[in-house]
Amino acid sequence: MWIVQRLTTHLQRYERWAMRRYVKRLNAFLLPRTNVQQRSIKKLRIQTFGTSSCNDQWITSAIGRWGVEDLELVVDNSSWCYDFRLLDKCENVRLKRLVLSNCYHHDAPKSLTFQRLTALTLCKECSHISHVCCYILRNCVQLVDLSLKYSGHNRDSLHIRVPKSKLKNLQLDNCNVGQVYLTSLPCLEAFACRGQPIELHYGEVPRLRHVSLNFLQTGDNAKDGSLCGLSKLFLGIPPPLEYLALQLRGGQMWIKPAAIRSQLNHLKKLLFANVAMNWDTFWILTLLAAAPALESLHVHFVNNSEKVGAAGSLDVQVEHHQHHHHLKELMVIGFGGVAWQTGFVKRIMRASPILECVHLLDGHVVEGEDRELVGLKIVRRRREWHECERLEVLNELTDGIRSPHLEIVLE
Repeated sequence: MWIVQRLTTHLQRYERWAMRRYVKRLNAFLLPRTNVQQRSIKKLRIQTFGTSSCNDQWITSAIGRWGVEDLELVVDNSSWCYDFRLLDKCENVRLKRLVLSNCYHHDAPKSLTFQRLTALTLCKECSHISHVCCYILRNCVQLVDLSLKYSGHNRDSLHIRVPKSKLKNLQLDNCNVGQVYLTSLPCLEAFACRGQPIELHYGEVPRLRHVSLNFLQTGDNAKDGSLCGLSKLFLGIPPPLEYLALQLRGGQMWIKPAAIRSQLNHLKKLLFANVAMNWDTFWILTLLAAAPALESLHVHFVNNSEKVGAAGSLDVQVEHHQHHHHLKELMVIGFGGVAWQTGFVKRIMRASPILECVHLLDGHVVEGEDRELVGLKIVRRRREWHECERLEVLNELTDGIRSPHLEIVLE
């Protein structure tokens, strides 16, 4: 026992020594003497585990003296928040991009520094998310990019109505919200949402062209009946979308392929990623029916061991009379040549009179390095097809299809 006590004493002493050295080094870097040559710091990340009298000095010096343009501030196990009004009298403030994790101050938008921001990310903000978001947008008129991550509580409703906002990009990442109302954001161009399924209401968003929805249903649908109608993702005024990426994931199919009342008349490109093998594909066709101007369709099937043939067989037999008069490109990622996949592709081919290219390949979809907005990339994987197997698939696809300009690429 005495050995443990002695070790604990030594460890505590070394911990205090390490912290003193850390503070001394950081003071030397951020709080040098006035005769030290001016240095330029563009990006800085500070992580602190508690309240310290040095925190305010470090941040004020970094932003106000050294001209930091990109700051990430992470606070763990503490309620400390930096007051950005301390910078209002500084002359060298160049801060444009800010990330705050667990340290948002409710008066921050009142500071001049905050109001000049062009990009802001808030993480782990537990206040009423709708109030926080609108308060920031009304005060920070230069803000172009806003990301909210792991914020909100009790499945809040997020209402955003800021007619004078210049916001172009909005991301909600695993926020605890149940409904999102984009009531008035006249400059919004891109919207991304990831987490539990939500209801999405569109309002005055005349420039919205790009939407990415990545929903993972973790409930047991067989027991709680939490099926979600596809139309709940497109409530309100139909936005002028040109690109839509959908990732609807879960152990069981939780989306209901109910008809969409809103017509997505401007939609040019549509991507379905991570479609489970045991999901019926009729919901994909339902969405296609609401996009009469669609030119490019990409569908990614998750290649796993849960290949349920029954769902595919039943799905292929469903009647589908919708024609896609503008569709020129069809790409299927994760294509294995099974009957239900071939039937799905052939159905699209029959309904697309000007289809030019059908690209069928093995592979998967990953999120790009910049995950802030969509960032989905196709990773190709060449499959070794036996010649007889290849011919069988191609013959099945072209049987009854007369289109001399159509090219089918099977990788």
